[in-house]
Amino acid sequence: MIGFLNKCPHCGARSSFTPEEMECDKALVLWCSHCGNFINQTFTIETVRRWWVRYDEGEESIVPPVSKYNLQKLMEIEQMLNEQGEWMESIEIHIKDFKDYQYTDEEGDFKNEGSDNS
Repeated sequence: MIGFLNKCPHCGARSSFTPEEMECDKALVLWCSHCGNFINQTFTIETVRRWWVRYDEGEESIVPPVSKYNLQKLMEIEQMLNEQGEWMESIEIHIKDFKDYQYTDEEGDFKNEGSDNS
């Protein structure tokens, strides 16, 4: 089921997740209630822009998922939306990747799965 997540890609346990907006770039992450690790829920244009800066300076070895050309186009679209938006303020474009999402229809107790108390 694309868009739903109830299994952590880090620990593999069924879990619930706590969302948080990151202060630095307004990206959204989900914190696993089981292992405490996080999953990137969305990347913002600012996330990708900062990633490219780190990559160009040699601080990051992974190439950002959006090319510089496409990043520029997304920045232009975001600016256009903010200039033309009459009823919305501060529109942000968020990019979402579903590859790490794991979902199961199995019934079970979220708290006990993967713990030593099962």
